[in-house]
Amino acid sequence: MRSFTQHDESTRFNLLMAATVIPLLAIDIVLERLVHLNAGEDLRALAHVSVGSFGLWLLIAAYCYCRWRGMTKLEDISQLLAWAMLVVPAISFLIPSAARSPYPLVDSALARIDAGMYFHTVTVVHLVSQFPRLRLALAIAYNLLPLLILASLLLPPLWGRAVDSRRYVLAVIIAAVMTAALFALWPAAGPWTVEGFAPTRDQAVVVDSLALLKSGRPLPEGVKSAVVAFPSFHVVLAVLSVFAVWKVRWARWFVFTVGMLVCVSTITTGWHYAIDVIGGLAVTYLAQATANLMLRPEPSPAAPAMSREGAEISAAAC
Repeated sequence: MRSFTQHDESTRFNLLMAATVIPLLAIDIVLERLVHLNAGEDLRALAHVSVGSFGLWLLIAAYCYCRWRGMTKLEDISQLLAWAMLVVPAISFLIPSAARSPYPLVDSALARIDAGMYFHTVTVVHLVSQFPRLRLALAIAYNLLPLLILASLLLPPLWGRAVDSRRYVLAVIIAAVMTAALFALWPAAGPWTVEGFAPTRDQAVVVDSLALLKSGRPLPEGVKSAVVAFPSFHVVLAVLSVFAVWKVRWARWFVFTVGMLVCVSTITTGWHYAIDVIGGLAVTYLAQATANLMLRPEPSPAAPAMSREGAEISAAAC
């Protein structure tokens, strides 16, 4: 059975998420009109997938039933998955909206910062290309992020650490808002644009998408909206996943290894500058610290009473 304190924690998380996600969805609708993304159909599709989907309502029903029956772990999992389905559309339109900002691309500045640290992404890309198996392994690692996200939502509540997954979900929202703001101020495409190596097909598409977004024109159907260079959101999600799963002892080193490979692969695949990774780590720290603060345990009401009783006993002994 779940204690009253745990019920209070779950309820507080629900209220906090409602106060965060609902305004974000409203902001998305306003931004879609203000910056003329012409993404109304995509926004409605995402809203249908999340808010109007059978899966979401099934998860909500499962959460209510498990809470009533005292099935703690299933309650926590259904709660987290339901909120995750709402978080996706809440943050999905932040990046393309940020890409509409009037600020020019700063790839040259980011490359100069890397050079000041005696680092060049192109050198790493060319080095790794000499080892085809390593290159393939790191390319696969770059795409393992969904696995880390799923582990962060499922493993902690299964091992009685649902609070770590709740902090993860909240930290992802905070980090997404911070990343979008930084991307709006310092937009960039990627190192291949200034360091002289051939982009992949996906990287070339990102350049075209950013150019369309900067021009104010709508994106053709099926074209990627944008991918953030600075800071690296891949790094943010990977490291937040490590934080979320760290107290699950049997899984911590597997998730840590995969998470670090994801971070390294952002460079070896040519997607990011070194400063992007550093920026991603800084955003991760701030987002995690803020989530910890917002979801810190409430002080037990019994503690002050015990302290006063102890003080009275001590005074009587004196």
